[in-house]
Amino acid sequence: MLIGLFLTVIALVATLGIMAAPRFWVVDLAVHFRLQYAALALAGGVILAATGRPLWAALAFMVAAIQVPSCAALLSARAPAAASAAPAPSSALRLAAINVWYRNHEFQRVIDFIARERPDVAVLAEVTAEWEQALLPLSEQYAHRFVTRGRRGMGLLLLSRWPMQAAVLAGFSDVEPAVSATLQINGRSVQLLSVHTSWPLGPKNSALRDRQLQLVGEFARGRSGPLIVLGDLNVSPFSRHFQALLDSGNLKSAAQGFGWQPTWPTFLPPAGIQIDHALTGAGVFVTNFRRGSSVGSDHLPIVIDCVL
Repeated sequence: MLIGLFLTVIALVATLGIMAAPRFWVVDLAVHFRLQYAALALAGGVILAATGRPLWAALAFMVAAIQVPSCAALLSARAPAAASAAPAPSSALRLAAINVWYRNHEFQRVIDFIARERPDVAVLAEVTAEWEQALLPLSEQYAHRFVTRGRRGMGLLLLSRWPMQAAVLAGFSDVEPAVSATLQINGRSVQLLSVHTSWPLGPKNSALRDRQLQLVGEFARGRSGPLIVLGDLNVSPFSRHFQALLDSGNLKSAAQGFGWQPTWPTFLPPAGIQIDHALTGAGVFVTNFRRGSSVGSDHLPIVIDCVL
């Protein structure tokens, strides 16, 4: 009974705290784990019901039910209807995003992953000078590349089989500046914005992450052609900031309709949340979204198939 009560209280406190998320950065971090809260409350309710505590069990089930509306859409495994109406595959495009983690030294695992998945475009975050050097063998398959370097010595590395035009720093962060590039795919152009926002630990960094997401939304809103935003956004779909980004930028999450896809942390799967994203604008039709196998990082890669 005590275990059931303990689980219920944790889920209840977290659920009540979510209402204060927009104001306090600590609580804003907690909002990402709504699926876990629902599971804790459900487990607590079952235990309390089995031990003859019907009132407490009812409270636990009520807490779980509160989380259901937010979780249901993310657990859906139905492919978006737009995918069935997609254009011919002559403009098919596969993208991959990998936060390689600067402390990770499993260079060959990343190389093998890219060789196995064969993305047309790969965006790698937290790339150090050591990582950049270790990934040089990929230049044979990816003739087009662009690399940034932030103030902590980490940056973004873009690898593309297709020509990249007008690849420039888009700012947003001095840790790992975002990169805007235009890809030419069989005569079609698509704008790619590669982003790695700040880790929202502490009030200053949390506010910086939120500002970066706002800037991404403004960037997307100002584009009329096909657009893909790709990278580690350090925010989950449960966050109001994520929803505000989609609304302000007229964007859709490529993962929607493909089930819950937690990408971090690989070292604690039960606490998994999705913070690595692909967002698409008008003219981009997603046909598949999935996580890739581990490459030694604290993040799992994501792989997106789409057509223009």
